[in-house]
Amino acid sequence: MRTKITAGIGFILMTSPFEADQAAAYPMDKGGDHSYGMMKPGHYAAGTISSIQNDESGNPAWILSGYWKASLTEDESGQNGNQSSSASNSTSAMGEDMSKNGKFVASFDMVMTNGSNLHHHQLDNFTLTEMSMPDNNTAVFNGTSTITMKDGPVYNVLTSVTDMGNNVVSIYLDPTAINNHFGDTPIYGTITKSVQIIK
Repeated sequence: MRTKITAGIGFILMTSPFEADQAAAYPMDKGGDHSYGMMKPGHYAAGTISSIQNDESGNPAWILSGYWKASLTEDESGQNGNQSSSASNSTSAMGEDMSKNGKFVASFDMVMTNGSNLHHHQLDNFTLTEMSMPDNNTAVFNGTSTITMKDGPVYNVLTSVTDMGNNVVSIYLDPTAINNHFGDTPIYGTITKSVQIIK
């Protein structure tokens, strides 16, 4: 059995380190390696978060910086982990109808533009519910996730992750669930690594 690695495929569901045949992994944050181990056939992507978030008046107030990683693999009965679930009968970015397991995690710091109030957020437990491709340049992955906040984690936050042009990722978290903590714009980042593993 051979594994083929094809670079440059930018169809995903997102976050930071990943490992290709246990050969190349990089840590998501100072907490250590968050790689998925040996990769199954599917799409894998990772990148950075680099975003400016607005205050309640719509003015730039916060800087976000960190990492994300993601994977999208075939659904296998009994193989779903605590950070994956299947989106059945959805259309993939390849235009095929199939069930997929989606994982998405992010780890980032948030600080005011004047350098005060530095704090950290973690996004995980992504549950994929729907995938769509509104145009040839955009793939959207909807679901729910858990986000850490000052008073503890907030569960089942509606989350939408969008891949734009295989270069940019946006992460939208339902502002009503987290007291508008990230302002009125999505969290933006870049897609720095993207691979497709074919069995």
